[in-house]
Amino acid sequence: MLVDPRNRVAHGQAVIVGFMLFVTVFNILILPRLESGKRITRPQEGFVNGQWLYPLSLAICFLALPSFAAMGAWAAMAGGDAAASFCGRILPHPKLPWNQKKSWAGLIGFVCVAFVFCWLAMFVCPSEQFLRADNWPEMPFLWTLSVLAAISGAFLESLESRYDDNLRVPLGVGLVLAVSGMFLSWSTRDLPENTHVQPEQFIRALIANAALGGAVLALKFADFKGTLLGITFGVIIYYFSGWQGYVLFLIFVAVGSGLSKVGLKHKQAIGAAEAREGKRGVSNVAANLLVPALCCLLYPIWNGYAPLLMAFAGSLAAAFADTASSEIGALSKSQPILITTRKAVPHGRNGAVTWLGMLAALIASGLIAAVAAYDGFFEASVAHGSVPTSKQALLAVAIVAAGLIGTTVDSLLGATVEDRVKGIHKGAVNFACTLAGAVVAGLLSAFVI
Repeated sequence: MLVDPRNRVAHGQAVIVGFMLFVTVFNILILPRLESGKRITRPQEGFVNGQWLYPLSLAICFLALPSFAAMGAWAAMAGGDAAASFCGRILPHPKLPWNQKKSWAGLIGFVCVAFVFCWLAMFVCPSEQFLRADNWPEMPFLWTLSVLAAISGAFLESLESRYDDNLRVPLGVGLVLAVSGMFLSWSTRDLPENTHVQPEQFIRALIANAALGGAVLALKFADFKGTLLGITFGVIIYYFSGWQGYVLFLIFVAVGSGLSKVGLKHKQAIGAAEAREGKRGVSNVAANLLVPALCCLLYPIWNGYAPLLMAFAGSLAAAFADTASSEIGALSKSQPILITTRKAVPHGRNGAVTWLGMLAALIASGLIAAVAAYDGFFEASVAHGSVPTSKQALLAVAIVAAGLIGTTVDSLLGATVEDRVKGIHKGAVNFACTLAGAVVAGLLSAFVI
């Protein structure tokens, strides 16, 4: 009589949990009394030490997490911790900026060895979610999860914390693997086979946005919290819209932030400059990038519905057009007019528009549309299907229309309700601007694709 594989896995987990709990009790009550236990005890450690925290943390992993995540956590700690200690002794310098007791050699050693150990552990004990029809694990998922386990484990081990690394590393890595496994499975499950959304793209998204975050902080385009939120949105955008969509995001971040610095002294003199010399905070980042990120998140939920990625591009075009209109329009020598009454108003007034600003909005929207057509974003959005030139032109027009309508909505709300109705401030108006752009581009593209 054959035994259900799931029962075997559950039985194996129960055995491991029982064994780890036995080791925990043994290391608390018996090991300290043995001569071997006294030799491995660190002088600075008291009752709370890694001798029993390590098996206890593994018992918790196998009890609470999927078997593949628990195995990966065990492998990361077993291989990575030893490698970090060995490499750190051989090359103790340079030190890590966030922990002077650790070195870069130890961090890199942890990542390299933990990756190999995790790959082997999860190859032997894969998740059922990532098994092919022949019961072999799908390699893209295996590579991606192994990289995530190695990097997260190395970072957790390198921290200077009151929580013992024998506790925080296995539990942290196990949780990262469990959550990442669910996310990767959910995000790819109902998409077409030839979609651009692949597990390994998640790693590229993390690397690209880590580099972008460093550049944003160095150039003072955003504060630390705003940068972290922007990185989070950027990872979502890269993963679901591909590198083609990420290029559009980069254009908005780089050019849009740069426009805030153009003519800054003049803008400050007339009261039209962004606060904090254009350095974006959490509220500004959320107002401009929440809608684009949500459009990307809805893409797998709606089984790869292409107009959702067009809506993403339209929302970015609206945000970029609004930024360009405000930043360049403030440099106009002509007097702005209020969009609702066409009466002359001072620069910086909510709802004020200029011909120069409107031209800047058109150019910004057109740039997003042109790059989307040039870098293959339209083809990627329809799962690498062929998009005729005539349809690409129509999709480009939809994006430009989304940008112009979005910035018009921003101006209308600015002239009528911004700072006049309770709870409606600049962030809410910017959110409405991007939402309008998403709706316009999404609806128009639905008739084209």
